[in-house]
Amino acid sequence: MGAFLAALGAVLLFILRVIGILLLVVLILLVLLLLCPFCADLCWEHGVLTVKAGALGITFPVFQYPKPEPPPAPENPEPPRGFGKVKAKFAAWRAERKRKRAEEKARKKAAAAAAKANKPAQPRKKAKITLEILCTMLKGAGTLTKAVFGALRITKIQVRLGVRGEDPAAAARSYGKLQAWLYPVLGVLDRFLWLQFDELRILPDFGSGQPTVEDRVSCRVSAQALFIVLAAVRVLYEFWRKKVLDIFL
Repeated sequence: MGAFLAALGAVLLFILRVIGILLLVVLILLVLLLLCPFCADLCWEHGVLTVKAGALGITFPVFQYPKPEPPPAPENPEPPRGFGKVKAKFAAWRAERKRKRAEEKARKKAAAAAAKANKPAQPRKKAKITLEILCTMLKGAGTLTKAVFGALRITKIQVRLGVRGEDPAAAARSYGKLQAWLYPVLGVLDRFLWLQFDELRILPDFGSGQPTVEDRVSCRVSAQALFIVLAAVRVLYEFWRKKVLDIFL
C-alpha cells in the first residue's frame, strides 16, 4: 500500500510540474506579446492593396484586395488519391461538424429566446448620466486615444505618385494644388503620429496614353500593446471607481 501511494504521489508531482511548465510558457508568451511590437506592412501598387501582419519585423500575407482570380477548375477532375483523399474526407468532416454546430447553436438560441419571452421582465434601474460621469467618459476616451496614437509607429513610408490630367496644363495645376496642401497636412500629422519617410515623390506625369510613373504607396505600422493595455486598465479602473460602468451593465 505504501509503494502504491508513493507511486501515485510521484505521478501527481510529475503532472503538477508539467502544468507548471505549461503555465510558465503561456505566461512568457503573454509577456512577449505585450513587450514585442506588432507590425503590419501596407502596400498599394498596380491597383492592388496588400496587407501583411506579424511581429518582430517578420510579416506574413493576411489580406489582398482585389483577390487574384483562382485558376479555372479542370473539366474532368481526377478523384483524389492518397493524402489528397484523406484531406478531402477531413474537409468534408469539418464542414459537416460546422453545420451541426451551427444548427445546435441556432436551436439553443431559439430556446433561450423563447424562455426569455415567457419570463416576466424585471424592471431595471438605469443609472443616470451626470456631468461628472460624462466628464469621466470623455477623459477616459482621450486617455485611451492618446495611448493608441502614442504607441503607433509608422515607418518605412514610401510614396511615389504621378499627378495626371487631361492635358499637361491640367496635370500642372493638379500638381501645384497637391504640393500646396500635402506638406502642411503632413506637418500636422507629424505632431500626433510617429512618421518616418523613406521616399516621398510627387511627380507630374504628362504621359498621354501610357502613364510613365508607377504609383506606389507603402508603409509599416507597428505598435507595442503594453502601453495600450496599461492605459485601458487605468481607464476601466477609473470608470469602475466613478460608477460609469453602471450605465452599460
